[in-house]
Amino acid sequence: MSKTRLLPYRTVGADDVTWGGWWFERNGLREPLPDLLPGWDYASEERIGLNVALEGARLLAATGFTQVDVVEAVAVADCPSMLRRFVARKRLSRDDQQQVELVIELPPGEVAQKLELSAFLLLAEDIPPERRTATRRGSRLATGPERNVLLEGDASRFPTEAVSFSTLRLENAPWTLNAVFDDMSDSFMGSVRLLVNEDHELGRAVLAPAVDPLLRARLQLEILRSLVALASTQEVTESDDFPPDSIGEVVDSMCRLFLNRSLHETIQTYERNPLKFDRLLYTGVGS
Repeated sequence: MSKTRLLPYRTVGADDVTWGGWWFERNGLREPLPDLLPGWDYASEERIGLNVALEGARLLAATGFTQVDVVEAVAVADCPSMLRRFVARKRLSRDDQQQVELVIELPPGEVAQKLELSAFLLLAEDIPPERRTATRRGSRLATGPERNVLLEGDASRFPTEAVSFSTLRLENAPWTLNAVFDDMSDSFMGSVRLLVNEDHELGRAVLAPAVDPLLRARLQLEILRSLVALASTQEVTESDDFPPDSIGEVVDSMCRLFLNRSLHETIQTYERNPLKFDRLLYTGVGS
């Protein structure tokens, strides 16, 4: 059962505003937003939004305002795992019949796991009080549909940023890892990034919508090799119990998945028999 929020000022009733359904847009085409976003990966740039329809006269009658343009429509996408919030807002005009489109731009490498979507009509500025009206900017006048959307990808689901290596003064490699952490218990999503070089032919190929399977396997192989190399600089034991979503937990899971070994066993092989380690990589990941 939905909860009714009682506020000390007049609000917009459910019959006074029409919220459209959430949608996502790719290549200029819009589709209804599913619970699981298809074809997503960390290099994706997404557009998500919804439309709002309302009549100015009904809004004024419901709120007691004298002008429609003191109200704004707002759409919000929260990403709990990345601690990021993305907002689209549009102030209403003075037209009586209005169709408002709210579009949230989600940059590549800035979201992960899931999105929590919400929409509102808010007071856009402070106004003098009159007949039990809202007065403070940000006062919530109406609440739109809420959605939780899981993110899913066909490519490797890895925190990725497309950058120019020449601008960053990095060597002209197709990709590299950027990792800043104190120990293996630090958050993987907050510490590790795959930097893909927009200046390099292979980097651009990895960022393309359709990635060649052999190139994808090569990228996965080199990512895992780099992660094991980074982990080998830390103290890792067989009895380590890493926190969920930590660097240790993620790399250990990858080693067990691709190499059928724990992270500790993988590091031992990497340090004592690097040629065997490479063979295990090619066998487990494929190329």
